[in-house]
Amino acid sequence: MQLNKAIPKNERDTIQKIPKQFLLVITFLISFHIANAQHNYSNKFNEKGGKIFSLGLEHVSGFNTSLECYSLRAGYGSMLLKNLTISSFLDLSITNGFQVVRTFENSAKIRQENFGLGTSFLLRWYPLHLGKMKVFIDVGGGILYTFERFPYQGTKLNFTARPGVGIAMHFDDNKQIVFGINRFHLSNGLGYNHPSNPAFDGLGLFTSIVIRKK
Repeated sequence: MQLNKAIPKNERDTIQKIPKQFLLVITFLISFHIANAQHNYSNKFNEKGGKIFSLGLEHVSGFNTSLECYSLRAGYGSMLLKNLTISSFLDLSITNGFQVVRTFENSAKIRQENFGLGTSFLLRWYPLHLGKMKVFIDVGGGILYTFERFPYQGTKLNFTARPGVGIAMHFDDNKQIVFGINRFHLSNGLGYNHPSNPAFDGLGLFTSIVIRKK
């Protein structure tokens, strides 16, 4: 009961959408790992100096709205140090759903269908190795330009942040598939209480294919 009181209902509802999907992903990864436990492809992948290319999808469910954001992300980067990558991305994003706008007298649902282009960077650290599986921690941020103001009464140009965690599974020395979860934030940097900065926050799921240049 204490947990329900500590977490707002809108955030709790969003969080409850995640476990079943994430458990399916974890089950698949563990099964794949056991079936291929005799191999250890990942040693060369994370050596310093390697170049990497990635293509991935991200889905973000908003905490306090029915808004969702879908992104296609193409990235290029390098192994900055062993087990530490730095990458830059081109992001193509689509938003969908309704945003509840409240006034002193009433409230209204505003449809938010939008398209955006952005760029971002990502630092990814692999602190834990489990054979072919690796656990990683992400720190990332960037900018996103949408063709309409987003969220409602916000701005077209916004900053983004994506701290997250996940698991990478290696197929061979040069290819891996990634699954993860992040805490997505979008705002124009004017502060939560600014009238022109209705920030968008949500919980994201992402997956990508990462290829290391030979």
